[in-house]
Amino acid sequence: MEHNSVETALPNNSECMSSSLEHNQRRNDSECDMNSTCNLVADNLNSDALNEVNHTDDISNYDQDLESIRTENSQDEEPLVIETIDITPEKSGGVMKQIIKPGEGDECPGYGDRVCVHYTGWLLNNKDKPVMFDSNRKGDKCEFSLGRGQVIKGWDLGISTMKKGEVALFICQPEYAYGEMGYPPTIPPYTPLLFEVELYGWKLEDLSPKKDSGILRKILEKGEGTVMPNEGSQIKIKLTGYFSDQVFEDAEKDFILGEGCKVDIPEGLETALLKFRLRERSIIYLKSKYAFDVKGAPEKGIPPNVDIKYEVTVLSFEKAKEVWEMSSDEKFEKAKLSKENGISYFNAGNFKVALKQFRWILTCLENEPGAPPDSENSRKSLLIAGYLNMALCFLKLEYYLDAVKVCDKALELDPKNEKALFRRGQAKMSMNDCAEALQDFEILCSINPSNKVARNSVIICQEKIRNQNLKDRSIYNNMFEKFVKQDEERMRKFKTETGVWQSDKREEKKEIYMTETQRLIERNNTTLRDANVIELSNTAK
Repeated sequence: MEHNSVETALPNNSECMSSSLEHNQRRNDSECDMNSTCNLVADNLNSDALNEVNHTDDISNYDQDLESIRTENSQDEEPLVIETIDITPEKSGGVMKQIIKPGEGDECPGYGDRVCVHYTGWLLNNKDKPVMFDSNRKGDKCEFSLGRGQVIKGWDLGISTMKKGEVALFICQPEYAYGEMGYPPTIPPYTPLLFEVELYGWKLEDLSPKKDSGILRKILEKGEGTVMPNEGSQIKIKLTGYFSDQVFEDAEKDFILGEGCKVDIPEGLETALLKFRLRERSIIYLKSKYAFDVKGAPEKGIPPNVDIKYEVTVLSFEKAKEVWEMSSDEKFEKAKLSKENGISYFNAGNFKVALKQFRWILTCLENEPGAPPDSENSRKSLLIAGYLNMALCFLKLEYYLDAVKVCDKALELDPKNEKALFRRGQAKMSMNDCAEALQDFEILCSINPSNKVARNSVIICQEKIRNQNLKDRSIYNNMFEKFVKQDEERMRKFKTETGVWQSDKREEKKEIYMTETQRLIERNNTTLRDANVIELSNTAK
């Protein structure tokens, strides 16, 4: 995967402006403060009057200001100014750019990428010298998501034209800065701003649930509107899959989001599609665990444990009804259908997909206050089935603690549920908590003495506990032998260099020796006695 990345440690928050502003000309009023430039969201400035202004004729007014600022900030080498360009789509002069230091390569950050910059900002007008109102040059770098409205429009537009390592000046007219409102008290209304920005790098947008960079997105074409698909949406996409720069798949696919395994859509791509908009075209980079994992995809020529990428375009989708939009009857129907689908996926060995289906039962019914009395038993039965089936999936996936939790939920509704007791016991035994597991299996045997599997599980637990006790006893014996050797060494040290007790300290040292020896013997006897008690209590019926 090739993309620029930020090498330095970055602050987690998006507030990038210095808390203490370094003004060249401070007001007497010490209240001249300003929040983060990177956290000041542009107000969309819908004024037609502002949008119709053409600033091309005004650019010459700032030439002298630019030159003076470049001179003030120059180092030993003369800065390289390539050209002044208008980067606004309408070529109105709303954002003018001059490159001070060219960047590396040909790539620029895209919409949604996480960029990292240093900046200095000045207020501009036709009368006075530019006044610096903020800089983070001496502080942490500023990090924000490009194109998300987290900064002024001029920044979103300007930084998207920069390359890694580039330093540039931007003149932002009011409609691309803070407009008719300004940002009191620091920025007056209708004030153009000048920024010097250095782009250190960027990271692709991380869509993975755990933010482990396992699912990264590079947006090539922004989608339409703001609506995104949800779990259960009917979606149609065009995709091209790449492994080692070779195409392994090029097709259109129509499927239900969340059940993409039916058409060989990996888990990570489905997760990413939840963040797509209509007509969006993006590249999705998947780490192996979010792609085809340890199994690979031999039919596609993909070996196990390899990373892949997809170029994806969302052609259409129809959102599924949200749970809060459903009536009680619709929730029951959704829960029943999810149970059937989950069983089908479980039998096919798709445990993760089955788990998603069983979760729908909980989503629909766990907090359903409007269930009529005559349907309460059905609701309870479906919920218990959901918990139990989820426990089975967790056991298959080796998520034992999660299995214990859902079994606890099932037992709250039905304290004598045999499957819940058995599966909780299995999960605890898999975590080597055999004493707790034994309790579950013994309760199960008391409820149903003819349950042979439970009786066998009791025997297995008892054997494991017995073996552990023997192992512990062996450890304690070895410890005792070690203590004896240490004690003998102490005794030798109590003797004089001639090998006899000193008369004045003979009794004292003998007493210390006997006390230490007696203490060690008593401790070992107690340990052995406790081990025997544990063994007897665990094997008793």
